[in-house]
Amino acid sequence: MAAEQSIVYSRIHIELINQKKVGFIADFAFGEYIATDTFFKELSRVQDQLISGGDVTLGSGQEVDPQSTGGLIAIQIYMEALESQRQAMVGLAKLGLNVEKQVWKNI
Repeated sequence: MAAEQSIVYSRIHIELINQKKVGFIADFAFGEYIATDTFFKELSRVQDQLISGGDVTLGSGQEVDPQSTGGLIAIQIYMEALESQRQAMVGLAKLGLNVEKQVWKNI
């Protein structure tokens, strides 16, 4: 029989795990930058694949044929979803900065 190993969960260990989960974006403006940068990098990648010909690989790994109507619709929906995600992050960043400004006014 293999010896069972027990994992010790201390408060410090749990705190480190939680910080890794929520500590990705520490600043609202930086979050907006990341969303915009990701969008334009993905837009450039898809555009490069469209220009070079052949299939376009979406972020999910699905390959679509840009020569077909279904492929073009899939690319359009994918790009609209990316743009919506970017706009949502920009809106959240602006909201967060406004709330932060109001908090600092009231201190």
